[in-house]
Amino acid sequence: MKFKFIYIVAITTFLLGSSCSDFLDPEDSSIVFTDDLPDILERNTDALIQGVYGRSVEYAFWASRHDDFGQKSIDLAVDLSSEDMVHYSNKQWFITFYQFNDRAAANTYSPARQWAYGYAQIRDLNNIIIALADESKLSEAEKNLKGEALALRAFHYFTLINLYQTAGEWSHIKDLPGVPVYTEVTLEGKGRGTVAETYDRILADYEAAIPLLKGFAPPVLTRITQVGAKLLAARAYLYTGDYAKALTYSTEVVNATSLMPTSEYTKGFADISNVEWLWGADITSVNSTSYASFFSIIDGLSPGYAGALGQYKTIDKRLYDNIHANDVRKDNFEGADGGEYEVPYFQLKFVDASKKFLGDYVYLRAAEAYYIKAESEVRTNDIEAAKKTLDLISNARAKSGTHSYTWASTPEALLDQIFVQKRIELWGEGHALFEFNRLEKTIDRTYQGTNHPAANIIGGDRPLPWHDALRTFQIPIKEIEGDDAITEADQNP
Repeated sequence: MKFKFIYIVAITTFLLGSSCSDFLDPEDSSIVFTDDLPDILERNTDALIQGVYGRSVEYAFWASRHDDFGQKSIDLAVDLSSEDMVHYSNKQWFITFYQFNDRAAANTYSPARQWAYGYAQIRDLNNIIIALADESKLSEAEKNLKGEALALRAFHYFTLINLYQTAGEWSHIKDLPGVPVYTEVTLEGKGRGTVAETYDRILADYEAAIPLLKGFAPPVLTRITQVGAKLLAARAYLYTGDYAKALTYSTEVVNATSLMPTSEYTKGFADISNVEWLWGADITSVNSTSYASFFSIIDGLSPGYAGALGQYKTIDKRLYDNIHANDVRKDNFEGADGGEYEVPYFQLKFVDASKKFLGDYVYLRAAEAYYIKAESEVRTNDIEAAKKTLDLISNARAKSGTHSYTWASTPEALLDQIFVQKRIELWGEGHALFEFNRLEKTIDRTYQGTNHPAANIIGGDRPLPWHDALRTFQIPIKEIEGDDAITEADQNP
């Protein structure tokens, strides 16, 4: 079945059941057609978008594998494809991402799964946006729904462009091939366009979404709100080099949110009620995917792959060494001796206290806004403001008194410090590879004294410079075969 049929006139929703295993099949009973949307809107506005949110925690969307469980499986892949996260043992799930050996299109799973997941989400979101086209006729709830759909579409395009093309200095990447952009229902495939064209769609969607989300306040932040959309927009503007816009939105987020107290920082990052979380998934016995789940893979104290089978994920030594002793974030990791767990640099950031795979998933936190704001301030020639922004979040992470970091006085040195601090803060949350690419940093697991096991890294057993072919996925073979607008000549190296 050819990938261009991803864009069939259909939307999977919870109203009629769970997502179908073959989402391209128009005869599937869980499909809702565009003509049915007005009736569904009248009966249950929220039902339309719950299928999209549901897919983000769904097991076996693409294959019955324990590395296929929605958005967090992508987040893990992104972090394990950098130098910040260590795959401690040489087997089991996600080792292929760590070893950079599954990026070629000939691998029928990984490149195809990420592509299919992203475009399945976009397909369903397009149907919602089309159904709500005339804003003059929409209720406030329907405007909120359209805002959610626009923000989510932008989020998924952002993920796709950063998986299938490198980020980097804007002038270096803007004319590189992008990913196909679909805003309408069609059976016809499209070409890759350019990175700039992809981001034009991303930014336009965020700008349209933000005013539509005004006043939207779900009781649990399992859905995108206006402040969440502003943070995602700030992130996208940062990647395009529009630092003024990134600064505007990140500042608004900082002013509208709170940072968690240090007492909360070491409680396991598993509770969506955390004051700092802006978007996540509330995991219950109903939607838990058990052994095929984020905490099974990352939590070394869980009864899953990490805890029961020793597939530990640990922090890179150099990154750990950059965390000062008075910084509460250091308490989320053991040192070189592994402490009572006897696993060097053992992670304790993500711990599911239930031991039943009921830990909630974090997608977006207010903390990110501080680092976007600080970087944007440096790049708009306000170093002193950047230092003050760094002081705010670093003091919030100090176990006692004020923080003990000394900020550099030159732009490049301060930007390097922000890069390190941001990686410490967002470790394990799905940012690392994208940030290494954006800043054109070499990924190096082979430095003197490294804690990356030599037997495990294989494809990463050498420094990987920016734009190394291993740092991006190839376009899936089925997309090239099924989309006349994309040929072998358009394939990534």
